[in-house]
Amino acid sequence: MSTSAAVPCFSIDAIRFNPAALVLPSRDLRKALRLVVPLPAFPGEDLRYPVRYPADMRRRDGSRHPLAALPHPKAGRPLEDWRGRPIVGPDGSVPSGVVFFNYEDATFQGVGSGGDGIVIFNRPTPEQACELQRFVAGMGGPAALDSVERVLLVLERAQQIGLDDRYDSTRTYAARSLTVVADTATGVPGFGLHLRASETLCAVFVPGPARVGDLHLGAEGGVFLLVSGNRESREREVRSVSPGAFTDTYSAGDGSRITAADLPCERPWVPRAAGTAGSTAVGPR
Repeated sequence: MSTSAAVPCFSIDAIRFNPAALVLPSRDLRKALRLVVPLPAFPGEDLRYPVRYPADMRRRDGSRHPLAALPHPKAGRPLEDWRGRPIVGPDGSVPSGVVFFNYEDATFQGVGSGGDGIVIFNRPTPEQACELQRFVAGMGGPAALDSVERVLLVLERAQQIGLDDRYDSTRTYAARSLTVVADTATGVPGFGLHLRASETLCAVFVPGPARVGDLHLGAEGGVFLLVSGNRESREREVRSVSPGAFTDTYSAGDGSRITAADLPCERPWVPRAAGTAGSTAVGPR
């Protein structure tokens, strides 16, 4: 963890989630839908940072992002996880897949091409979901997304219809934490509209501007969610969402509306006074 004179910088592991609010994924279909596109195994590209940020990169208010089209400071290096650690194999090799951009978080992400990778699109409307499913079906279905070029075509089409909040995950995660929306089931495992399972998560608000790893928090700050943790290894799965997306996709533990302003505020770059830190929460196992 370090502190810049201009923008505080911190490690994801510096977030204590103590105190934290307990929240649930919203059960409102309009807010909670996820469109999942699974990928087959195919020879992908190295999951490394591209030379530049996208020229169409923008802020959440739609204005041009100050980093748009600028050189990426980590160009050519392996993509990093939430802890800022390079994503590499045990032997130091860089995994293969497809590198793409999440316009909601303004970060590069990479989905693996080993056969377990999926791309998840947040908060699609039923119309958007149907359009992208038709597009994928027209290409031959998910099994035909067997090259970097074909996956990028799907991502490009998704952006054209407004689905630019997307991230990588795995079939393993989908099987554990997502449920198929029965009325729109595609008959293809892991493909189509899903809802998140009703898992209680710990949530805190981190004010901005600040930077954690490759994620730049704007003046609106960000909400960090402790998705899972292991008491023995202390390994945790942490995610970040914008305050607006949090309000749209989560509810309080009793099902009532909740906003980022209702969450405990944490400044991970500020050392806590002795006796105030308490024990580190690790959340649900």
